Amino acid sequence: MINIQYRLIDLIDDMREGKDVIFQSIRTAEDIMTYDVKTLTLDDTIETCLEFMEDNNIRHVPVMDVLTEEGEKPYFVGVVSQRDVFRQISPYLGKVGEVEADIKSIRQQLGRIVTRNPICVSPEIEIPEMITIMVDNHIDMVPVLVKDDLAGIVTTADFIKLFVRLDAIRLLYISSGSVGKNRRLVDLLAGGSDDVAAALASILRKAEDIMTEQVVCLTEQDKLAEAMKVMQKGRFRHVPVVDKEEKILGIISDRDILRHLPMLSRQYQTESKVFRSRLFDVDPEDSSLELPLSRIMSSDVIHVLPGCSFYEAIKMLDENKINCLPVVDEEQKIQGIITVTDVMRGLLAACTLTAKSRE
Repeated sequence: MINIQYRLIDLIDDMREGKDVIFQSIRTAEDIMTYDVKTLTLDDTIETCLEFMEDNNIRHVPVMDVLTEEGEKPYFVGVVSQRDVFRQISPYLGKVGEVEADIKSIRQQLGRIVTRNPICVSPEIEIPEMITIMVDNHIDMVPVLVKDDLAGIVTTADFIKLFVRLDAIRLLYISSGSVGKNRRLVDLLAGGSDDVAAALASILRKAEDIMTEQVVCLTEQDKLAEAMKVMQKGRFRHVPVVDKEEKILGIISDRDILRHLPMLSRQYQTESKVFRSRLFDVDPEDSSLELPLSRIMSSDVIHVLPGCSFYEAIKMLDENKINCLPVVDEEQKIQGIITVTDVMRGLLAACTLTAKSRE
């Protein structure tokens, strides 16, 4: 991460002049990527990987080849995600119903589940393109390669930290005295703007300015199979669980689902165009599909009000290491949801606007 300091008064002056202050030094992947990357090898086991992720508080691990000769340079093979690990672990592991096959499942080597030839980028790729790749492909981590060597990784968490560390949100809603009305992000993008600095200061004030309003919700009585269905249809990864009055009771993520599916006994198949087809591959007659969401969902849900400042919402995502925030009203009724993807789209919009200002 670059470390360039600016005086606040200079930043405010630049905003008033319509200059690009947020992204003047954050241009490419190398400006935000993690350089000190923790890796595993093809010979490491699923059990080792799970412990490694928990110890380092990470959800993705680049996998390197196994060195066969002294002095031989290891090379990048692929990526294992937390989702991959959960899909391979039996829900009976460590419980009364555990069998020998469950124990064997975590002793499998990562070569069995690694995603080979994942989407990769170079350090020179610009931030807007980087965001587009991640959002369009529903991926949370992209390896950064230099001549096929792993140089670093970019994760969705890096984009969250971009806002937090640069205090960008606080900067965005510093009033320059030129903004008289609040415009939503979608409206701004549709109509364009001649005053980019003022626009940025107005569209990213509150949680409601960026939240997804049309939220698909389920109930406690709905089954795991229904959660899988709506996620695949909507191509999203979190579903709020509500009562009859649409008051939030919990939330279910694709990771919650994967923890309850039976371990995948066969080799991973090539990903199809159906969202989560590989991870959600299960016998349609499997009993796990009948589990009610009340047994799967996370009930202690961190949420925000629509008027919560955008900066505080971003900070909550970062500090709690979560990927979504339900937005509720005073009566706990669901109003929308903020995901890391929404944040990245907001950042992409800001990049687009500042680019227009330079034309």
